[in-house]
Amino acid sequence: MSRPIMRALLVGALVAGVVAPVHAAPAAAATLPSGFQEQIVFSGLNAPTDLEFAPDGRIFVAEKGGRIKVFDNLADTSPTVFADLSTNVHDQWDRGLLGLALPPNFPTSPWVYVLYTYDAPPGQVAPRWNDVCPDPSNGLCVVTGRLSKLQASGDVMTGTEQVLIHDWCQQYPSHSIGDLEFGADGMLYATGGDGASFSAVDYGNLPSGNPTNPCSDPPNEGGALRSQDLRTTADETQLDGSLLRLDPTTGAAAPGNPNIGSPDPDTRRIVATGLRNPFRLTLRPGTNEAWISDTGWNTWEEVDRVVDPTAGVANFGWPCYEGNLRQDGYDGANLSVCETLYSAGPSAHTLPFVAWNHPNKLIPGEACPTGSSSSTGVAFYPTTGGPYPAAYNGALFFADYSRDCIWASLPTTPGGLPSASNLVTFASSAASPVDLELGPGNELYYVDLNGTIRRIRYFPGNQPPTAVIDASPTQGPVPMTVNFSATSSTDPDPADQGRLTYAWDFTNDGTTDSTAPTTSFTYTTAGNFTARLTITDSLGATDSETVIISPGNQAPTAVIDTPTAGTTWRVGNTIGFTGHATDPQQGTLPASALSWQLRLQHCSDTGSCHTHVLQNWTGVASGSFVTPDHEYPSYLELELVATDQDNLSHRVVRRLDPQTVSLTFATNPSGLQLVVGSTTGTTPFTRTVIQGSTNSVSALSPQSVGGRTYNYTSWSDGGAQSHVITAPTAATTYTASYAQDSACVDSFGYTCTVSSGAFTPADQTVLSLTGDDQYQQITLPFPVPFYGGSYSTAWVDTNGVITFTTPNGSAWNHGAIPSPPAANKPNLAAYPLWDDLVVDSSASVRTAVTGTAPNRRFIVEWRNVRFWANSSARVTFESIFEEGTGIISFAYSGIDASPLEQGGEATVGIENADGSVALAYSYNQPRLRSGDVVQFVPPDAPPPPPPPAPAVVAGTVTSSSGGTPIAGATVTVSGTSLSTTTATNGTYSFPDVPPGSHTVNAQKIGFLPGSTTVTAVSGTTVTANIALTPAPPCSDSFGYTCTAGPTAWTPADQTVLTLTGDDAYQQISLPFGVTLYGTTYTTAWVDTNGVLSFIQPSSSAWDHGAIPSGPAANRANGAVYPFWGDLLVDASASVRTSLTGTAPNRKFIVEWRNVRFYADSTSRVSFEVVLSENSDVTVAWQDIGTTALEQGGSATVGIENAQGTTALQYSLNQPVLRNGMGVLFHPPTP
Repeated sequence: MSRPIMRALLVGALVAGVVAPVHAAPAAAATLPSGFQEQIVFSGLNAPTDLEFAPDGRIFVAEKGGRIKVFDNLADTSPTVFADLSTNVHDQWDRGLLGLALPPNFPTSPWVYVLYTYDAPPGQVAPRWNDVCPDPSNGLCVVTGRLSKLQASGDVMTGTEQVLIHDWCQQYPSHSIGDLEFGADGMLYATGGDGASFSAVDYGNLPSGNPTNPCSDPPNEGGALRSQDLRTTADETQLDGSLLRLDPTTGAAAPGNPNIGSPDPDTRRIVATGLRNPFRLTLRPGTNEAWISDTGWNTWEEVDRVVDPTAGVANFGWPCYEGNLRQDGYDGANLSVCETLYSAGPSAHTLPFVAWNHPNKLIPGEACPTGSSSSTGVAFYPTTGGPYPAAYNGALFFADYSRDCIWASLPTTPGGLPSASNLVTFASSAASPVDLELGPGNELYYVDLNGTIRRIRYFPGNQPPTAVIDASPTQGPVPMTVNFSATSSTDPDPADQGRLTYAWDFTNDGTTDSTAPTTSFTYTTAGNFTARLTITDSLGATDSETVIISPGNQAPTAVIDTPTAGTTWRVGNTIGFTGHATDPQQGTLPASALSWQLRLQHCSDTGSCHTHVLQNWTGVASGSFVTPDHEYPSYLELELVATDQDNLSHRVVRRLDPQTVSLTFATNPSGLQLVVGSTTGTTPFTRTVIQGSTNSVSALSPQSVGGRTYNYTSWSDGGAQSHVITAPTAATTYTASYAQDSACVDSFGYTCTVSSGAFTPADQTVLSLTGDDQYQQITLPFPVPFYGGSYSTAWVDTNGVITFTTPNGSAWNHGAIPSPPAANKPNLAAYPLWDDLVVDSSASVRTAVTGTAPNRRFIVEWRNVRFWANSSARVTFESIFEEGTGIISFAYSGIDASPLEQGGEATVGIENADGSVALAYSYNQPRLRSGDVVQFVPPDAPPPPPPPAPAVVAGTVTSSSGGTPIAGATVTVSGTSLSTTTATNGTYSFPDVPPGSHTVNAQKIGFLPGSTTVTAVSGTTVTANIALTPAPPCSDSFGYTCTAGPTAWTPADQTVLTLTGDDAYQQISLPFGVTLYGTTYTTAWVDTNGVLSFIQPSSSAWDHGAIPSGPAANRANGAVYPFWGDLLVDASASVRTSLTGTAPNRKFIVEWRNVRFYADSTSRVSFEVVLSENSDVTVAWQDIGTTALEQGGSATVGIENAQGTTALQYSLNQPVLRNGMGVLFHPPTP
């Protein structure tokens, strides 16, 4: 989903409004913490975008179309137009007047600073497009950006606009210019977007536009890559995607900027880069710290922090990175600008202060929705002196326009910096926030794009009521009796419930006409009357609301003649529209009474939509438009508004759905990864797109699957490895073909191969090597031959390196090999996974020796090490050195499906002593998978012995009760992928079991799982019979039954809870009512110790035991126990939730992932609870090892009622849990 910002202005530009005085917000006001209340300060504005408070009490408001309005004070209802820049401002899609700033000593310094989209391409004069671009999403209306200052004389501008900077070439209709702010240093700070396409990967490659390269970008440096232009020094620097620090008098670079000595004036201006759409900006009070609200693409939103703009240029990574991670679409395009940034390491990419993922809630259980998202506001609360509760002192407020949400990042110490780990939901269901500001009295104000300015007040004592009028009818022939009701009015204070008083003034003449909550009034003369309701609470706080009553007049009727209902479209269609309106008093209305608006409803996969205004027409009865290029799901709305001479209006909306097509993406061989748009998928997969839409595709290369490496060769449509597809009208399959890689050799004669193999843990010696950027010398158990030498000692580095010569510093700076000797870059080394890694308390480096001389193997294992750049990503890998042969093998375990863990920012290979010869298996390529073994064989190695013949393992699965054969039991061999089911006589057979010790497992619904250990001897047949114990009757007195057996595992990958540590619990909201033992619950508490309870705990439930049991400390009731034991959620673990399906068949999943035991830090398990909307409860287990502890030998599994009197206990301290198994608890039939 692309992330343009602007949403529907439902009246806005269509119907003139009147600015209203301060009054309490209507029922649609934001949901706020207790004691807070939202008020509308100004209304009737036309798409306001920015708000500035002057030191003299005046308020300046910028409107998107180009007008700046000034209010004398907060009580002013009639603003003055300070300046009208609409002729110069291009106001379509997300373009417009977006930035506004006043100097700190205004009006002594009489300048008003503006930042807007200029309605002309480079070198041309506005107005070029007159806000009517025929096809903006195809890049046909190129514009620029302007930063200017306007001189104030009283409430109006005097003189002419003084242009400080005219730059920011923009081809596509979003990611335009951004915001303006003054710092404590008196300098002016400005932001601007990348001006690139939001539909596809855009690096100047898209075929649209006329000309196709209107901004004169160098090849492969256009589009979104303009945000990295500071790093491409061969051409003139552009300002797109950057933060500027400027002299406010001249617009030149401010003194002290990091590149002030550059000959390029734009290079001198830039203090931060790598931004996509830095829509809003604030400076932390009293400092020059810049905090940026950067709107993301399809996956992440960001708030970024520039700590010291003069210390160096911060690079936030766009488009190479989005959030904390590489951006799949641009990474897959293998662009030099991004690849060099990746190779520069984590220090080259400044991570965001906070980032939120589109499918996930930022704060678990909050009311703010997920799906489409956009970061659109930042503001600081003062550290002292504000009226809000002390917890907010020094807080950072930040907003999301698409989610209609405002959050606060609170300091963890009074007056300290905001903490990204201390977030609270401040306002949900806010009104389209596009700017946040601290205003008079240190209260938070925000700009509602739909036409209002809103204030959030805190009332520590009595809160005022909110007046709401319901009136019917509001128009009609005279005499007209109108029924009025104030019963929807509210007061948040319990003491005022039922004690509000009412005063009605039906003609706004100052006379109270009624004091009843419901009443009526008959209007006998025609006209427009303002009916006013004033309500008062028990302490005298009041609020008023008005409604316009129009007796003697009736609204017109608007009719859209064309396009007709059901009209569909594909990208680039020209659609004509016609309409008319009739009025009971005026008859047929002229075209001047008609206004049109074209909107795009942009939806997420979850069905939530937000709106982008594309174009407005005023005073016409007909016209046409070109349908836009946009991702699916989305659709168009065409609205017609007819307004009569008495300002009564009627609107009608026609929905126009797109014509879609299914595109299937495949690879040969299947199972490889392709990038389509912004995301990566494993083939084959299908995407639904709009016919005629632009879709970027990339074939990642090389890739590994099934132990083999493949290189890209061609696309079935003849396109380049990265190219653009224009969606056809018929379903089409696009196949990328790959060839297997067989050329892995260096000039010394080493060769490398990749295959699948077992991972051998190194469990003999744990090195003392810990921390970040450390290394330790070790003695090798036998001489290791390597590139013609023989070595008896080595140095092991935390960063995934073993070197046979004294290191020149820790090897944190990974890079391409071979490379000459340099600081922090080793030589004469083996690189199983050379990256910036940390061996923390959850990780270790270990060694072991296996076998006997002269065929020993020395293993060095990095176990569960984490990445410096991403503390939640961990991997396990090892180097294996063979005695005598010189063969070196790298093996991998615990590799998740993320490019980072798969080696996307790592070097894998070997290198000689002087850095002149190396054999690189991969460099910054996500080729690694769990189970991979990469082997490096020297030229003089003896030929490998033939593999030993496999063994046959066969047997019979029977019931321990009578010896009856069990048909259909699932039988597996641990450590292999072997799996089968028993025949009707209970027999099974595995003909190809590798020699060695193995555990054979069997499980069947209705039986407890069983296993046996066998030693498979090459060329022999081994018998492994397994007797399964029938599961005991599983039911309770309430009527619940339970059934155990193989259970599909569903990962919970939508929301990661903040629940961590030992003996902790967290409250969550349930997405639907969950019934347990006859009681329905809407909230639950998740405990680190493997408990999901539906009544609030008094303490954490670390003390597991038998159920049922009465209420007691450290024990739960009213709970589901998937694995109740003494557990710990450390840095390698998490608790997560997910919602699947559609009502009434939804499932809510709570997953404990990779949690460890308090009593044994080496043992870990994963398990989950699945709550079904039909009241079934399922518990399931994953990653269960062979120890009794992991199999439930010290845990309780079951469910229990709230009183602790009834329970269904599946197991207590019994090692009966197995990987891939689960238990279904089914309630009695009503």
